[in-house]
Amino acid sequence: MDKKVKIKICVGTSCFVQGGSDLLLYNDFIDPEIIEKCDIEGISCFNACKGHENGSAPFVMINDKIYGDMTPEKLNKIVIEVYHARNK
Repeated sequence: MDKKVKIKICVGTSCFVQGGSDLLLYNDFIDPEIIEKCDIEGISCFNACKGHENGSAPFVMINDKIYGDMTPEKLNKIVIEVYHARNK
């Protein structure tokens, strides 16, 4: 059975204005077959912007790991990699 990839997109003010709003349009850039195997949600904030070592806003949490400086292209690439790694 496939294991779902859990994705949380920060939509706090800083993340939202620095590109988080674009990440919410994931239907436009992530393969529909992969999307249906993900649990994706926007969350108000997980306080990653306070000195996080993985970059700056916008932040995304994928299976409890935080990624910064997220772009649609980067999110797509990471989601595909994580999905395939979880479902070998």
